[in-house]
Formats: sequence, C-alpha cells, structure tokens
Amino acid sequence: MNGALPLVSVVIPCYNHQNYVKKSVTSALNQTYKNIEVIVIDDGSKDDSVKILKEIQKNNQFILECQENAGVCKTLNKAIKMSNGKYIAVLASDDYWDLTKIEKQVKILESNANSEFCFTQALEFDSETEKKINIFPKKPMAGNVLNSVFVRQHVPAGSIMFSKKLFDKLDGFDENLKEEDWDFVIRSAAITEFTNVKEPLFFYRSHEANIMKTRERSEIFRQKALLLSKNFNLVSPFLWFFSISMHFFYDIMYKGGK
Repeated sequence: MNGALPLVSVVIPCYNHQNYVKKSVTSALNQTYKNIEVIVIDDGSKDDSVKILKEIQKNNQFILECQENAGVCKTLNKAIKMSNGKYIAVLASDDYWDLTKIEKQVKILESNANSEFCFTQALEFDSETEKKINIFPKKPMAGNVLNSVFVRQHVPAGSIMFSKKLFDKLDGFDENLKEEDWDFVIRSAAITEFTNVKEPLFFYRSHEANIMKTRERSEIFRQKALLLSKNFNLVSPFLWFFSISMHFFYDIMYKGGK
C-alpha cells in the first residue's frame, strides 16, 4: 500500500443478494485506486450470499463479518466504526462501481479543503435486461447545497464518499430512521461543502426488491416527514414547509393513488 495516498475504507452491507454481491464486491476490490480496505458485513442473509462471499475471500483480501439481521443503518454504522480510512465509501451489495470511482473522488477531496463529502452521478439500469434507464442527477450541485438537498434527495447514496471525521462529527447514520441516507446527506450539507464527479461512476440496479418499490407510499412519506422534522432548525420555516408539502402531495396524493 502506498503511504502517500490516504486510505479509503469501502463498506458494503449485504442482505440476500446472492445474484449480485460478487459483482458488487469485485467492483470495489478492483479499483484503480489501491490504498483501500474493503469491509463487508452480511446482515443475516437467508440465501447463499455468505457462501459466495467466502468463495471470493479465498483469492481476495477483505474483511467479512456475519451477523444476525440488524438492518442496514446499524450495519453501516458498525462497519464504519471498524474502519481505518481517512475516507469512507458506501456501496450496496446489489449495485456496483466504475473501477475509477475512488481514484477520481479522492483526487477531488484531497484538492478541496472545504469539502468532506463527494458524490458522483449514477446510472440506473434494469437488472434483467441491463438496459440503461436513467442518469441522475442531471446537473450535480456543488458547494453549499443544504437548501437543495433539503427539498429533494438528489445525491445517489451508493456514490458517496466522505471523511471519517465528518462521520464522527455527525455521530453516524441515525438508526431511528429508514431514510437514513437522506438524513445523513442533509446533516452533512449543513457543515461542509459538497464536491462531485460529473460522471456516472455508480451503477444502480433497478429490480423488484428495491426498497422504494416494496414500501408503502404512506410509510415512505412518514419516514420523510420524520427526518425533515428532525432537521427543521437547519433551514428556514418556509423551506421546511415547502419540502414537506411537496413530498406529501407526491407520495400521498399522486403516488398513493396508483
């Protein structure tokens, strides 16, 4: 490992993704940036995920822990607290990265003293056909993005890289929320500028088991309301009201009727 380059810790929570986890883990292990540690925690999978991970581990060096199901948020916090890196990158076990992702993000973060948080664009694709669906966000925002991310979560969760110091300042992901990634993005934006890579370096797999497809719209809105209310003091009352109203009409009035 090159001591001149900061260590990056990649954390991958895994749950019942036997068909996808190999591609996810190998996309982290094969990064062009070599000063990394990979931490995989299987969160009580009922399929062959653990068997596959142990097979991968025979020829690759990474940390693997298996636990009873605790949920993604607690698993993320556990993995990050185990990590040693200056920077943390998060990847779900059904998604994967471009092999240059970490290298490009480290370069940006190391050259921007005011930023402890970097993200990339994402390419959403159909899991069965591999057909491209969408690239998002279309116009990634940088700098002070608090007001923008408070209205809408436009930061792809699987693309984020942030400093361990930022994680510690925020006391990690909120384990009382199910929209923990959006909450973390909002709280991060309140204390650091955001940087980004305007390339789709994160590949988001769209399949029927995606949480946003299986969760009831009323529960989705309830979780949004919880995190927006929790962070009420970070923005103006008008912006808070606008955001929560917009999501009510989208999730309850529009999507809830479908």
